[in-house]
This record gives sequence, C-alpha cells and structure tokens, in this order.
Amino acid sequence: MYDYIKPDLPEVMLAVLLGEIDGELTARHIPVPRPGPGDVLVKMAASPINPSDMARIRNVTDPSERLWFVPGIEGSGTVVAHGSGLLSKLWQDRRVACTSIHNTSGTWAEYLVTPATRCIPIPDSVTDEQGAMLVVNPMTALAFFEIAEKGGHKAIINTAAASAVGRMVSFLGKKYKVPVIHVVRNEKQKNSLDDLGNDFVLDSSRDEFSDNLKTLSHRLRATLVFDAVGGSLTRRLMLAIPEGSSIIIYGNLSGEQPEIDHRSLVSDNKKVRGFFLGNYLKQTGTLHSIRNLLKVRKLLGSELTITVRDRFPLEKAQQAMDTYLGNMTAGKVLLIPS
Repeated sequence: MYDYIKPDLPEVMLAVLLGEIDGELTARHIPVPRPGPGDVLVKMAASPINPSDMARIRNVTDPSERLWFVPGIEGSGTVVAHGSGLLSKLWQDRRVACTSIHNTSGTWAEYLVTPATRCIPIPDSVTDEQGAMLVVNPMTALAFFEIAEKGGHKAIINTAAASAVGRMVSFLGKKYKVPVIHVVRNEKQKNSLDDLGNDFVLDSSRDEFSDNLKTLSHRLRATLVFDAVGGSLTRRLMLAIPEGSSIIIYGNLSGEQPEIDHRSLVSDNKKVRGFFLGNYLKQTGTLHSIRNLLKVRKLLGSELTITVRDRFPLEKAQQAMDTYLGNMTAGKVLLIPS
C-alpha cells in the first residue's frame, strides 16, 4: 500500500525491456511499480548508459526473468510517492539521484521504485542530467582512492583512462595529490588527457609501452592497478608493475578473459582481485555511502562536470545503446523519458 501518492499518478508506464527473441532493447507499457515500506517511487528525468548496465543485462539469462527485467542502474528524478518510513517521507517531492536494486524496476523507465536509502537529494545547482550520473562513476572513482589510501599505496595506475571513470580518477588524483598513471589505447586519447594537464599518460598501442610503464611505476611506486580492460593487457600490467603490487579488475572492455602471469603471482607476490561497486557499498555501509554521495554532489555542483554526448527517448533505447557502444569514451549517452 502507498503511504502517500499523488492523485494523478498513472496505472501504467513506458519502460525499456529485452526483446523476447533477439534480446534487443524495446520499450513497452507495464504497470507502475508500487513502493513498499521504506521505498520511494521516483518519476525519472534522466538515466545514463554505463558499462555496468551492459554487464547486468548480460547476466540476465533466465527466460522468465528476461520478460520483466527493466535495465538501468542509476538516474535522477522526482519522488512522487512513498511507503512508510521517515526517510521515504522526507524525500517526498524532492529531486533525487537514485539507484535501482530490483531487476523488475530499473531506471530506464518512466518510474522507478527503490529504497529511500538509495536516493540522495540533488541541489538546485545540479541539473537533472548531471544528477543522473551522480552515483556509479563518481562513487567508483572515490572508492579507488579510498582503497589506495587504506592499502598505503603511493600512486595508482588506471586503464581505460579516457572513459568517464578515468576522467574522474584524473580529477580526484589532482585533488588528493595522488600520482596517477593513465593508460589509454591510442594516440588520440593520449593527446586528450595530455591536454587536461595529466603528467603520466601512456598509450598501450605503442611498442615501448611495457618498458615505459615499468620505469614509471617503479619510480612513482605505483603498486595499485585498476583495470577495466582485461585480456592480454592484464598480463602486460602484471609484468611491468613493482613486486607486491595489486591489480583490481573492475571491467572487461576487451571482451576477453584477463590473462594472468603465474610467476608474478607466486614469485613476485602480486595479487589480482575484482571490484564491483554494489559489493563495495554493502561492505562499507549506508552511512559511508551517504557521506560519499554528499562529496560527489558537492563536486558535481562546483568543480566536476560530466560530458553528455547524446540523448534519446526510451522508445529509442537500442539506438542509444548502439551509439554508446560505437564510442564509449566520447561522452555519456542518456535516456530521457518523454
């Protein structure tokens, strides 16, 4: 039962779902979800396409689940209804950044139901579009520096450095005065990061990449790597970094399994593990997450702006996905409900 509901709330909404046969994204009308205790119902304003969204879609393999799976991990909108609970009532009529937890209610829809604890108010200085990207990429970048500080690492290495996450890592590295070695895949991306004033940018397509990475990582004592690429690059990283270093895999942009060098693991005491933001937020707790969201909100309201490349209505979700996959470093692609 609703604890509060606006009188003009519709019974059905447009949402993005997966095609029953080919798995293509398609927009269909489904019932508006209902908030339970502690939940809020958000009328969505904008939602980005992230690599984590694609991973989530790939993991939905059960045919029955695919029928009702609504993608979209983060977005922004206005709370229009809520279940019982103090926080849910507090967010009523507020613009919020939000994340989804239910497979049947993602942000690629006109409405989202999610716990009030998964929302944070957006200040007037932050637009709906910027607020829609408040969580996944900025929170991931913040987590990287928390992990680095906790592990006593003096410098870090980040792959896919021209991506949205990579640019936030660049921004935070300068802000926190932590040296970052940025790894990109071509000269154009290297030039773009050089133009932003980054001191250490390496192009992995160059013959001298491995030698340069080895020299630079040892000089800076860069003993922590965040790898979003995988495949053969992971092994090249392992061979170059100092003894005792750690590689944290948070993506698989190459589409290939990460290659691991056995000798580096055994003889050089190097470590490899994974990172998923959802698990990290569970481990660090709700209060910690809220503090980080407030940090991100402040940054987006003043110092940090995320580039938006294009916008599509829900009806053109597949076109939006194809556009994003065509050049994932050109800027964010947003889905905007009509």
